[in-house]
Formats: sequence, structure tokens, C-alpha cells
Amino acid sequence: MSNVEEPTTTAKAPFDNPDGDIILRSTPDHVDFHTFKAILSLVSPVFKDMFTLPQNDLQSGVSSVSVIPVAESSTTLESLLLLCYPAANPTFDSLDNAKAAMEAAKKYDMQAVLDHAADLAMSQFLPTHFLELYALSCRFGWQHHAQITALRALEIKNLGRPSTEFGSMRDITALDHHRLLIYHYACGVAAQAVGNSLAWLESTISSKTMPMWSPSSKDLVCSCRSQTGLKMLQVADFGNLKITQWFNEYLVSSGKELWERPCESTIRESAAYNRAITEATKCSACRSTVVESMDRFRAWYIAQVRKVVTTVELATS
Repeated sequence: MSNVEEPTTTAKAPFDNPDGDIILRSTPDHVDFHTFKAILSLVSPVFKDMFTLPQNDLQSGVSSVSVIPVAESSTTLESLLLLCYPAANPTFDSLDNAKAAMEAAKKYDMQAVLDHAADLAMSQFLPTHFLELYALSCRFGWQHHAQITALRALEIKNLGRPSTEFGSMRDITALDHHRLLIYHYACGVAAQAVGNSLAWLESTISSKTMPMWSPSSKDLVCSCRSQTGLKMLQVADFGNLKITQWFNEYLVSSGKELWERPCESTIRESAAYNRAITEATKCSACRSTVVESMDRFRAWYIAQVRKVVTTVELATS
């Protein structure tokens, strides 16, 4: 068997500093990271204890600096060490790179580095990988991040269906996944209930004179209100008012959509909004103000849905 050592290379700055007093060598690509015991000791009890032990058995590098082979690749080791350096501004190349760095931070008991990695991963990957970040948050016990990622998961329609699968499901327990489904369902129930009563509306002149429940013109005959069997609904503190059929259908349709996907994007994207306006423009009394009024109501609707959803808490223990 050959005893020839594998060729090594030196990592790029800031890990090529010849003044470093310890070298970490990555595996399997054999890249040497010149760093400092003081930095590693501050962030890692594991390395601190290691440096107190006799280092006669460690490999010797340039200028008799000890070399510690580690199991991490150069990509992971670079991310991990950049997270340790106070003046560094690290980013992750991918979520997999972030996960590997987090595992290494956990292995070396670098709690502050692990927290830093979590914040960085959230800032980089939340818009596109919120389910994977939810799994990581549950795995490492980051309750605040779990709540944030669960909130973003409300954008997924019918989350509980078997087709909703994500790569990091293997990284969490069935209980954590079940809690996410319970949270999604509870938010859907709360969001759908917003349209069952409009008592939450603030009492203003603009909210009182709306074609959905109050004719905007007393001089015109409102065909919407000539219909029979119109629904009565509590509106602000104005009492129970008759609402038009087209507005009732809007509330019912958007409510069903919110139950499946309880986020403000659902309201913004609902086809029921345009259907309501189309029906309202058939009425000579409603057509002149319906677009402005529905636009104003949709803004209030979104704000209220956002408000009730934020009161729902994700169970984390």
C-alpha cells in the first residue's frame, strides 16, 4: 500500500494567513484552513477542550503548526469558519450548504454560530424554501423561526394533502409535521370566519356608504336591493344590514379559498373579486362606485385576515 500523502491546497482568504496557530484540514478534498485557536476556543467548547490536550499525535504542517483533520468538506468548513469570524459577511451557496454548516456547528457545540447560521439561512432562503426551513427550525428548536416559516406555509393550498411533500420531511418528526397541519387548518378556520361578520370594520363615513350594503345614490333604483331573500350581516356598529347578492357571493367564495389557503395573496388573487364587480356594474345604482368601494374593502379584508392569522400560535412543545 502506498504511503504517499494526498496533495493539499491552502484555502482562500482569510484562511491563508501564515500567522495562524492551527490548521484545520478538510475531508476528502484536503484543503488547509489556517486559523486561530483563540477564535475557535471562544465559539466552541469542543475545540477549546481539544487544544488543552497533548497534540503530539496531530499532523504537523508548515512551521510546525499542528494540523487537525476534520470530516467536513472545504465548502462546509469555509462556511462554518466564516460564521465564526466577527468581521466576515458570509452567505450560503445553497440550502444544502447551510444545512451542512449547521450540522457541523452542532457537532462542535458552536451555539452562537448555529444561531447565526439560522438567521442567515432565513434571510436567504425563506421566500423559496420555507418548508425546509420549518423542518430545520423544528429540528434545532428555533421556535421563532418555526412560527415564521409556518406562517409562510399558509400560502400552500390544501397543505395536508399527500401531494404536499418537501425534501426535508425526513429531517423532522411526524409530530412536527402534524403540528404544521394543525396550524394551517386553524389559520384557515380563522381566516374564513372573517367574512361571516363585518363587525370588525371601523365605523367611518367611507365604511358606511358602500354599495354592498348601502345604496350610493338615493336617486337611482338599486336593482341589487329589489331581490328577495338578501342576507343580513353585521357591519361595523351600524347593526345588521342587507348585503347585495354579488357581495355575499364574494364573501362566501373568498372564504372558501381562505380556508384552503389562509394568506393575503388568496384575497388578492381571488377570481371572485372580478365576478363581484362584473355583477355590480349591471346595477345603475352600484356601478359608479363599486370599483373604488371593493378596492377599499379588499384592503380592509386583507388587514383583518392578517390580524386574525397572527393570533394563531404554532405548537412547538
